[in-house]
Amino acid sequence: MSSTRPDQANTAWDVVIIGAGPAGAATAITLAKFGQRVLLVEERVTAAFKLGESLPPNAISLVKHFLGDIEGSAQSIPGLFRTAGNISVWATEQPEVTDFFFTLTGFGLNVERLAFDEALRSNAVTAGATLLKGVRFESCARIADSSFNWQLRISSDTQTQQHRARYLVDCSGRRAVVARALGILPVPEHDRLFAYAQWFSCAGDDDDRYTRIEAAPHGWWYSNRLPGEESDEIKRLVVLHSDKDLPVAKMAARQQGFDQLLNESTHIAPLLKSKGYRSCGTIRGAPANSQRLQRFCGDAWMAVGDAAQAYDPLSSQGMDKALKTGSHAGHMIHYALTDCPQGKDGLGSSSTFIHQYNEQQHQLWDTYVTQRDYFYGTQPRWSDHPFWQRRRQKAQRPLARASDVI
Repeated sequence: MSSTRPDQANTAWDVVIIGAGPAGAATAITLAKFGQRVLLVEERVTAAFKLGESLPPNAISLVKHFLGDIEGSAQSIPGLFRTAGNISVWATEQPEVTDFFFTLTGFGLNVERLAFDEALRSNAVTAGATLLKGVRFESCARIADSSFNWQLRISSDTQTQQHRARYLVDCSGRRAVVARALGILPVPEHDRLFAYAQWFSCAGDDDDRYTRIEAAPHGWWYSNRLPGEESDEIKRLVVLHSDKDLPVAKMAARQQGFDQLLNESTHIAPLLKSKGYRSCGTIRGAPANSQRLQRFCGDAWMAVGDAAQAYDPLSSQGMDKALKTGSHAGHMIHYALTDCPQGKDGLGSSSTFIHQYNEQQHQLWDTYVTQRDYFYGTQPRWSDHPFWQRRRQKAQRPLARASDVI
């Protein structure tokens, strides 16, 4: 069990946050700056890999808020690479270019998640939060006759700890371990989208700074240059998104099949060849389906980020949502705790602030579902292929909209 602070005698906290990804770190930074006693719990000591993600220009202000000024050079902050825009081959075979030069910031960002997440965690500690790494959430139980609401059990490979908290936040990503422990499950979405990722490297130069998206018969491709590393090699991420139960998914999980599918792409494969890229490492997979909980919050607990609702990567809202909802959650929890400094009541849906967070989550989901269905619907090719048929059917019969769930 690794800790950022040697003194662990104080096991009583205002807020315990399970999961120290972007959503968890953003929530912790916000609460700690308000003076709340925050414990941030991260199961992994070091993460093996995380897929890179893109941030649109309108998310730059959030990055500045949590990581500081990046106007000088994005490379001064680990894990960031400036992007010039998007090139999409979607409705037709003709590329459509969205240039970020004409936005207020003039650029977007590509994020190398391992370095980016670590920078956010470091800032959470600087703000005053306590970070525990290599620690698993085991269970939680409500406390009676106490100013605290929760008794938490967390453990590492060598020891188990008990902590008390007034408020509990689930930022454990798609697994939503706290919500599941409370009996709150994801709403069935019947979405099997899965991401198959392959890294490529080249010893030459690649000055392409565009995020590239390309529709294909069995799904869609994503590619971006990755932020620079200490080595001289330039790396690029290429990801195929398809449904995990389709035959093409079995192909994509293996190098030969992935290469075959990639060679059939009309724009990304030629780009790789022109720059002299070669595949490196193994193909990695990760869920990319739409997912939301039956409930976003309850009595003295709240789900934030992907634990509350996870989006299809086509939305390009994953990181933006994590930071934005983390900030909002931190503010609302602080206001709710301040509103009832001693009592146990007032930290559920009866709280104006918790109710406001809940309403925002419902609105975000409804907006996301509408946008997702719209963008998939604008791709008219391959209408007889299962991947696209499913998305047209979903658009015609929307599932699990937040307004439909009580």
